[in-house]
Amino acid sequence: MDEEKKKKKSNSLWRPLLAAPFLFFLPPLSIGLYLTHPIPAKTTKNPKDYGLIFEEIQFHSRKDQVRLAGWWIPAASTQSKKTVITAHGYMNERSMDGIEGLMLARVLSERGYNVLMFDFRNAGKSKGRTTGLGFFENHDLYAAIDYAIQKKRQKKIALLGWSMGASTALIAGCEHPAVSAIIADSPFSDLEPFLKENLSYWSKLPKKPFTPIIYHSMRKLLKIDPAEVSPINLVKKAKGKSFFFIHSKADQAIPYTESKSLFHSVSSDNRKELWLTEECQHIHSYPMNKKEYTRRIVLFLDKCLK
Repeated sequence: MDEEKKKKKSNSLWRPLLAAPFLFFLPPLSIGLYLTHPIPAKTTKNPKDYGLIFEEIQFHSRKDQVRLAGWWIPAASTQSKKTVITAHGYMNERSMDGIEGLMLARVLSERGYNVLMFDFRNAGKSKGRTTGLGFFENHDLYAAIDYAIQKKRQKKIALLGWSMGASTALIAGCEHPAVSAIIADSPFSDLEPFLKENLSYWSKLPKKPFTPIIYHSMRKLLKIDPAEVSPINLVKKAKGKSFFFIHSKADQAIPYTESKSLFHSVSSDNRKELWLTEECQHIHSYPMNKKEYTRRIVLFLDKCLK
């Protein structure tokens, strides 16, 4: 009996020790899975809610033919060959309802621009189950540019992106020869160092020791190299492009220094502007400064898409 009791006691001591590593790694691994496979945001508004004529459209991503859904919003008062393609942020959807993105689309339509708004993969009504933090989304946006050119016969293309969408716009916009102008609101400059430094903001876990575990779990889950998602490397090489960076100094999700680094990396051969706003949350420069934001981006677009 004594031997049996000793054996049971020994087992009861070993179990928590064996479980400890599993319990330590489980939360960061679960967060890595959640961050790369978030529940798709649902679109609750559409252009009709803002008095806009629109067309439901579909096209397929350049990389793997994932079906993507969007809206084509024509210029309000004229047949236009100028289009602004929007790129929504991480865990968001095409309407960018949280910052009234459709209100901005209405202004652009009234000013003579067609607007193409679409959902990246694993967002809104698009297919796909993985969010690639710009790696896969670059191919999605590239396909949207091709759709505007090939299906809608557009001659001049500008991109307007927020957060992850802003960084994606910089990558696709620098790569695609048809893009003339890129407006990047609150982008990161280089995914690998950004994640290593700022992942704790999104994971809500201490940087040490959890960030390296989450980072490597995300790499394995996505099967990508974050070093390949580097807007700053493409911006440095860009020629014949116009850039407008917008960022709030109070942004805690993506520090405004990311936009400053991007701005200073743009060659002087290109047109470039930087507007740093005050006391706005992440990507909230537009709802907090609607008149000035609208004035600045319309002036920029009018100059660049003449």
